[in-house]
Amino acid sequence: MIHNPLFIKSKERSLSNRQKKALADLEGLIKSGTPQLTMSEIATNLNVSLRDLYEIASTKEELILLAVESLLMKIGADKEKAINLTDSPIAKIYLLMEQIEMQREILLVSQKTFKRINGLKDFMDSYENYYIEVIKKYLEKAIISNEIVSIDTSAMAIILSGLSRDLDKKYLKKEDKMIPSNALHKIIEVIFKGLKITE
Repeated sequence: MIHNPLFIKSKERSLSNRQKKALADLEGLIKSGTPQLTMSEIATNLNVSLRDLYEIASTKEELILLAVESLLMKIGADKEKAINLTDSPIAKIYLLMEQIEMQREILLVSQKTFKRINGLKDFMDSYENYYIEVIKKYLEKAIISNEIVSIDTSAMAIILSGLSRDLDKKYLKKEDKMIPSNALHKIIEVIFKGLKITE
């Protein structure tokens, strides 16, 4: 179950109101970085029965991944509204990079909290691959609309999609926190300033 919005929506439609609330509450636990918990402890924290949880997902791994995916989709849905309001492909990429950073925060907290959950690394790779394709599409549109010079869109999409990940690796070691979003925004600004077509 990796980056499959249709599966999530179908799954949520099949849940009772009590189970939907449990899933939403679990998202809250994930965002707050709650320590590793067993299914029984999760049920106690969410004030639901184990049966409720196992009806949502057959394993703890599936349950956590389901909640993480639901969280990421909500972030994506909020940003998509803003992305659809602008015609500029470059402006769309800026907004998309903000979305990537917000989703990475969720994924990093999840990875740190649930270290033994198989699939989180594949989850992160799946999202990065997805965004490479989306950024590549916007870069191609930016070239066509003469916003930027002609470049290797595949290479630039790979660089941009992994930018926050690569910077975080260095920044986390030095500062023990993720790189500030405003600093990331400035770096992206410099990149596009160099690609901008000048009269």
